[in-house]
Amino acid sequence: MFDGIYLVGNPNCGKTTLFNLLTGKNEKVGNRAGVSVDGKTAKLKKAKGVTITDLPGTYSLKGTSDDERVVSAYLSDVPKAVINVIDGNNIERSLRLTAELTLLKVPMVVAINFCDELIKNGVMIDENALSMAFGVPFVKISARKNRGIDGLLAAVLQKTAVPRLVLPTERDAFIRKTVKSAVKERPKEETFTDKADRVLMHRFCGIPIFMLIITAVYFLTSAVGGYFGDKTEVLLVGLGERAKNALENSGAAEWFVSLIVSAIIRGVGEVLSFLPQIIVLFFMLSILEESGYSARAAFLLDGIMEKIGLGGKSLVAIGVSCGCAVNGIMTTRTVEDDKERRLTIMLAPFMPCGAKTAVFSWFAGLIFGNNPLITASLYFLSVVAVILFGALLKKLKRFNGGSALIMEIPVLRLPSLRGVVGALKEKTVDFILKAGSVIFLVSIVVWLLQNFGFNGYTTEVKDSFLFFIGDKLKYLFIPLGFGNWQSSVAVLASVFAKEAVVQTLTMVAENPAAVFGSAFSAYAFLTFILFLPPCVAALATAESELKSRKDFVFMIVFQFVAAYSVALTINVAGILISVLGWAYFALTIVGLGVIISVKNLTKKRGCGNCPACGRNKCRKKKASTTICGKRT
Repeated sequence: MFDGIYLVGNPNCGKTTLFNLLTGKNEKVGNRAGVSVDGKTAKLKKAKGVTITDLPGTYSLKGTSDDERVVSAYLSDVPKAVINVIDGNNIERSLRLTAELTLLKVPMVVAINFCDELIKNGVMIDENALSMAFGVPFVKISARKNRGIDGLLAAVLQKTAVPRLVLPTERDAFIRKTVKSAVKERPKEETFTDKADRVLMHRFCGIPIFMLIITAVYFLTSAVGGYFGDKTEVLLVGLGERAKNALENSGAAEWFVSLIVSAIIRGVGEVLSFLPQIIVLFFMLSILEESGYSARAAFLLDGIMEKIGLGGKSLVAIGVSCGCAVNGIMTTRTVEDDKERRLTIMLAPFMPCGAKTAVFSWFAGLIFGNNPLITASLYFLSVVAVILFGALLKKLKRFNGGSALIMEIPVLRLPSLRGVVGALKEKTVDFILKAGSVIFLVSIVVWLLQNFGFNGYTTEVKDSFLFFIGDKLKYLFIPLGFGNWQSSVAVLASVFAKEAVVQTLTMVAENPAAVFGSAFSAYAFLTFILFLPPCVAALATAESELKSRKDFVFMIVFQFVAAYSVALTINVAGILISVLGWAYFALTIVGLGVIISVKNLTKKRGCGNCPACGRNKCRKKKASTTICGKRT
């Protein structure tokens, strides 16, 4: 019996789902590449003392990306046994990795996953023929439906077969011959995925459908999550009042009552009040990921992203950042090109993570009448920012890389309840733990700064350290429309956790909505939070992944400048609209566009000396500082 088993397979082959079944864990699963970016080890439920390690998905053991290096490093230690999980829908491609694994000369069992889909698609795979060809057991399973798992486990624990060696020079011919003899398919029929993709990935309809889906996600987050969030807030307010009365009746000191009620119950409680919105958001995002739509959404943007040097794996990492910037940054390990990977790390935090979305939803209810378009608009703004700032960074030599846009589009599937609930549980627990640790700590620090000053304890906020800090910082934010001490300290608190924005504003302002002079200044504040450098956890991850202090400092400075620029633009636009009105503002923008267009059209090309060089030097201008001759 083996005491150490490794799970190896291509991305999106169902390894992590199988790992969760065998161990009882709830590791993150998803219908896309890059879900696992490091090895995860646990004990088998049905075999005492046996451990199993889920390795990142890889197409080859000789790849150059970080996740492929992780797989090679694990396997270099000579595992006791390998379970090679292959996708039955893409068996020829999957067997290429199987052939490479034979070179390890270690016991192996091959799990043919998605056998339920094979039956529906009319694909017949003769596992006995495959076993004869490779010399190891092949077992049909469906990890999503929990079928064939016991047979797979019995095969790997009882049999010690070492695969027949497949030399690299013989691999392709061997695989073609094996597949031809072992796989029988009925005439190809149009599948549900084929029919759906004609609409979802249509040249003209795809993007509008994507926008509608994202808007629907944020609408449900705001409507359903907001409803239960309001109920939660009422309960917490009632808890605060009862706690305050109980403490005052017991003769507790004024400062102690303030600490418990204002800092802990009101501060942390306000963050917990939008826990329902977090649950709804991650529930919807998990469905989009597991169904395979997330990969399709990324593919829809490939034409634009390719121009700024972002390949399919980069788009996946940026998409993952909508859940958590930490996960998004770690997913960049799947990107082979080093320059593209650095560019992706710079851009990924611009996407609205769950914490930012919760803040946006809170503001939408506080100032914008629970309008779900506010949160959705910030999502689309982040996509535009990734494109524009990516194009800007692409001009720098350090980020001017990029790999070919290669992206695997998975089969559309009904999300498994186990996978969605597991992801939801993980995110919910993570959010509660953050509220119970980081947010709790920030609440205490803010309360201390708010109630103590240079002369000790004070009940006058203007004598506190918090007012002193915020009053000095506010001048930095006056051009952005929220130049007051309350919003300044909220921005400072967001460095530790974006949720702390809500907690801080509720502590320092009786009416947080009054902190902002207009809807435009509030929206500018939200965009500033959106593009500001991420929380400390994401920053620590970025520093580790960049492996360069210079790049890390540049990332922080660039993101701050980007946040400031966008917020300033929105605030100035708001001032112009309030002065000119929407109609005149629109005419002004159109007029500027016309002037710029005319200027570009009438701009003289070349230098007037083209006959001398045939404009050859002008064509090389980007690569050379040579100017095409002098005017004659």
